[in-house]
Amino acid sequence: MRRYAALALAVALAACSHAPDKTQSLSEKEYYDAAQKSLAFGNFETATKHLEALESHFPVGRYTEQAQLQLIYARLKHLDYSGALSAADRFIRLHPQHERLDYAMYLKGLASFESGRDSMLAMFNQNEAHRDQSNSRNAFAIFRDLVTRFPNSAYAADARQRMIDLRNNFAEGEMHAARYYLKRGTLVSALNRSRWVIENYPQTPQTPEALAMSAFCYDKLGQPELAATTLATLKLNYPDYVDAKGRPKVDLGPQNEKRSWLNMATWGLIGSTNTESSDTPPPPPAAQP
Repeated sequence: MRRYAALALAVALAACSHAPDKTQSLSEKEYYDAAQKSLAFGNFETATKHLEALESHFPVGRYTEQAQLQLIYARLKHLDYSGALSAADRFIRLHPQHERLDYAMYLKGLASFESGRDSMLAMFNQNEAHRDQSNSRNAFAIFRDLVTRFPNSAYAADARQRMIDLRNNFAEGEMHAARYYLKRGTLVSALNRSRWVIENYPQTPQTPEALAMSAFCYDKLGQPELAATTLATLKLNYPDYVDAKGRPKVDLGPQNEKRSWLNMATWGLIGSTNTESSDTPPPPPAAQP
């Protein structure tokens, strides 16, 4: 009997989490309660509709501000990142002194962070740091604003960790471009990218490779003093990146590599890598977040 009673209760609660009937107007509390039940069941699309209906019918009410805040969360969980960003911007603009402003900013950062990710890249085992990172840079700026304004917020620690991860991705994006130029013998461009990492993203996992590439490029470009100074720094801090002959370890790869359009379209999964073709160079270095 208990099993049947639990099943009946679940069915009843699920029925309450259905989308609001547009022909029937509910009270403010009824809209709010229905949204809470939908959120509890993970029905974020229906929760969004209830919260939107609440604000539409009760623009100034007891639950309006909470509904506006929960709308950001519901849209985020429903993978509506642009909608979540819009709702977050509106909440922050309407309630700049709200006691949960840090939460709204955190959700906004998450929405921007997630909108910069591509599940298709993960399926093909591609590094997201090698693609456009404009949304990730927006997320970094939002998280930085959060930890600056609310250093003791409950969400500050996670925001700081995400900033570290994003910063590592930015450094990897620059090194990806540097490797591109190095493999094609464009030493000045490779040097500019590797120096950018050293100067703007120190203490990232890409720093030793950037130092090694800079030392290599300085030497090949006829700047022995800069090459020696950079190599000395590399030996002191990252000896594993120096070979037995005291030279920086760099991966030159296949020089002047030519790839077919099919190979490029499938990120190297299909097609030849030695037919006549030309790659598109990476974009210029992005401004430091």
